[in-house]
Amino acid sequence: MKEVEKKYRPVPFWSWNDTLDKDELVRQVEWMDSHGIGGFFMHARGGLKTEYLGKEWFECIDACAKRAQELGMEAYAYDENGWPSGFAGGKLLEDVENRDMYLTHTYGEYDPEAYVSYEISTKSLKMAKKGDKNCFNIYKHHSTSTADILNPEVVDKFINLTHEEYKKRDNYSLKGFFTDEPQYYRWGMPFTKMLPEYFSRVYGEDIRKGLGLMFLEKRGYRAFRYKFWKALQELMLENFGKKIYDWCDKNGYNLTGHYIDETCLCGQLLCCAGVMPFYEYEHIPGIDYLGIRITEELGAKQVDSVAAQLGKKQILTETFAGCGWNISPIELKKIAESQYVAGVNLLCHHLLPYHEQGQRKRDYPAHFSSINPWVEKGFSTFNGYFSYLGKLIANSDELVNVGVLHPVRSGYFDYKYELYQNGTPYSGIEYLERPFYALMTELCNKGIGHHYLDETLLKKYGSVNGDKLTLGKCTYDYVIVPEILTMDVSTEKILRKYVENGGKILMWGKKPTYLEGKRFTYKYLRSNTTIEEIIKAQPYSIKQEKGCDVRCAYRREENGQELIYAVNLGKATTVDFSLPKGAYLEGYDILTDSYFPMDTRVSFDDGQSYIMYIREKMCCVAPPKKDLTLEGEFKIKETVDNYLTLDMISYSLDGVSYTAPRHHMCVQNELLDIKHKGKVYLKYTAEIESVPTKCSLLMENTRIGSVYVNGKLVKDEGNSPLELAELSYNVASYLVKGKNEFVAEIDYFQGENVYYALFGENVTESLKNCLAYDTDIEAAYLVGDFGVYGSFSRQGQIFKGEGFTVGEQKKEATSLVTEGFPFFSGDITLIKEIELESTDYCLYIPQRFHMISVVVNGENAGDMMFSRRLDISKYLKAGKNTVELTVSVGRRNLLGPFHTHSEYDFVGPDTFERFGSWKDGKSPHFSEKYLFVNVI
Repeated sequence: MKEVEKKYRPVPFWSWNDTLDKDELVRQVEWMDSHGIGGFFMHARGGLKTEYLGKEWFECIDACAKRAQELGMEAYAYDENGWPSGFAGGKLLEDVENRDMYLTHTYGEYDPEAYVSYEISTKSLKMAKKGDKNCFNIYKHHSTSTADILNPEVVDKFINLTHEEYKKRDNYSLKGFFTDEPQYYRWGMPFTKMLPEYFSRVYGEDIRKGLGLMFLEKRGYRAFRYKFWKALQELMLENFGKKIYDWCDKNGYNLTGHYIDETCLCGQLLCCAGVMPFYEYEHIPGIDYLGIRITEELGAKQVDSVAAQLGKKQILTETFAGCGWNISPIELKKIAESQYVAGVNLLCHHLLPYHEQGQRKRDYPAHFSSINPWVEKGFSTFNGYFSYLGKLIANSDELVNVGVLHPVRSGYFDYKYELYQNGTPYSGIEYLERPFYALMTELCNKGIGHHYLDETLLKKYGSVNGDKLTLGKCTYDYVIVPEILTMDVSTEKILRKYVENGGKILMWGKKPTYLEGKRFTYKYLRSNTTIEEIIKAQPYSIKQEKGCDVRCAYRREENGQELIYAVNLGKATTVDFSLPKGAYLEGYDILTDSYFPMDTRVSFDDGQSYIMYIREKMCCVAPPKKDLTLEGEFKIKETVDNYLTLDMISYSLDGVSYTAPRHHMCVQNELLDIKHKGKVYLKYTAEIESVPTKCSLLMENTRIGSVYVNGKLVKDEGNSPLELAELSYNVASYLVKGKNEFVAEIDYFQGENVYYALFGENVTESLKNCLAYDTDIEAAYLVGDFGVYGSFSRQGQIFKGEGFTVGEQKKEATSLVTEGFPFFSGDITLIKEIELESTDYCLYIPQRFHMISVVVNGENAGDMMFSRRLDISKYLKAGKNTVELTVSVGRRNLLGPFHTHSEYDFVGPDTFERFGSWKDGKSPHFSEKYLFVNVI
């Protein structure tokens, strides 16, 4: 693989989540550098015990940034403790005038205490007066948890408390700052004291005369809502986005980060009324992309559009959060490439934690540290791949001649903040989203390069030149207008001139009937082109079956070479590429730095991608090799350290009377509910059929005092290999056949800040995101040379198990989960002997796996990490062959979640904790049986 400059290498979220030690931090910087990382975001996060923005905090920043500079890495500061950005770790919340505002309402008699009241018996909104009975009353409230970033004075205070403090101490050449999910109040109807003045200055209106139209659909409500949401966006854009950007630009820092819920229209309305104009005010604009599910292109394509239009080379994605411990590199590659094909080119892994103990291991895994077995072995390769791919995309341009008008403004009319209605998610603008997403799908399936046209940016940088529409540095031959209801006056003028000049326009649905919320007739607005004509105007075309999802980008490098970057985000399929006459495809393999001939009919596995250069001469295409699938029983090469997770606990407050066994998160919930302070005795049990010769008990050092095994006091032998804060106890000589009890005495307490963040009135996520428990109630683990057996049933790739006992470790297995290794994590070598008549085979592994090192007949045949196939033909021989697979098994079956009713497409703290749902040791979201994922 080619070496790539460090500025193109991934830059992870480095979670500072405990009491910080400078030497350990510097060691982790060096570890990142040795594993292909180009920089990092020093991210204050849940679990942090060192004072945020205190003396020790800045000393740690200094040490890490200095070491990064020595290594040629880029050190960034995250601008907040937790998220969303803007409340300075809670410091700004001390003054109520700095806090967000929101509105509530009631029906009833006129209330003089209300901010405004309306008499609602008429079709138009009418201000109420004293004595009116049929009234709608609106009240203002201050948030307890978030700051008003629409207020420039509050943002100035935020800058002074954070950015200026870093600048004062910048002996270490910080590269810049990451801002995370800034937003107006999204837990109800947002408001700010800046709005009345804005309405008066910009619209010449008293906001109180129309404010009820945000709740009531009376005459003129669409025009008022249009002004309201646009005002919020402009206030946030000017007073937060531009202000932070200007400070960074003036002081020599890069600003990057992302806003929130970019992947859908309703999410943008929830937080910023349209995300695209905010990208102007980031040096490296960014998005986030959470969970496993592959979504439409919107999030990545919006930011790519603005970056192309305004000439920004790099685009960051904070990604992989919520994928869970089970996520494989193949799946991670697919998630990232679903964004890279849309133009993203700089990877920010979420999350690389400083420590993993307690709450930290549940912080939106997977995690990219040495605790994750495949990471230690394969992270350099993983990062090298995306470094090269990121450089390629950053230094090439997608050939785009289609602009799509963005429909978010039309969402202003009917958007409602209601997470659920009748049990299903609801935003009120599904009628806009459905046809828009259908358009996205059509453009992707047809391989049509396109950008989105944001109306704020179109007003600022848009123009018509002949029959072309220009936005910044990009010019479009075609404009597609999706199904919308309204647009800005400035947009209407540009489109009218474009059409009058003969510009090509395609209406994708009904034409709009409003202009800035007022009735308007667009007589000139009709299609004068077709999707077929647009396809013919592209430099290539693709043909794929209905239901398939191969997404492509046709790009031109700085040296003039043209290529197609194609990613399959759906099922395995075959796609036909139509190229200009006389053109052919030549593939490029990043991992081997080699080229290979390709046909224009291309087969894709699920998640497979190709970089295909356009060539004038065709090379001979080699026939595909046959698949070799290894099935049945494998020999296990040698005894391994195996695990049993003990996550069910009986607890006592007096050391005598114990509860029935319950999940450790239930125990934590119950202790929090009663605000317990004092001794707690935790009893874990294990059934042992055959006492192992080697066995340790691993317990997290969460204020542990004494530990007893079957009534006998045991002493710890230092830290475990899993996590620095986990203690290891040699217990082999204390174990007996039958039931074994392990009791830990702990000194339990939580500070008042914990209880306030969890139970305080109207507290939202910002304070919970920077919460650090003083005591965690955690699972314990047995590790040793044993097997774990139980009763199992299988449903697809999930095994349900119960009734576990410890016995002798097997030497052979067909299924690791059901034959002794359900909780196993780490490396295990499996051996298979096979007879072959020929050697033209690729090893094919259909199951999910993290990483496999393959040895064939004693020779290293390579690693499998990004593909289910490995060409092993040159290592095979006719006759008897021995194949060794060293499988790196991840942490999912060791750390869970074990008790979900199914594997969801998003894994976060709530997936494990279920706080608030426990009653008498039970939760409706808890499966009594353990759920394991299949391991090869």
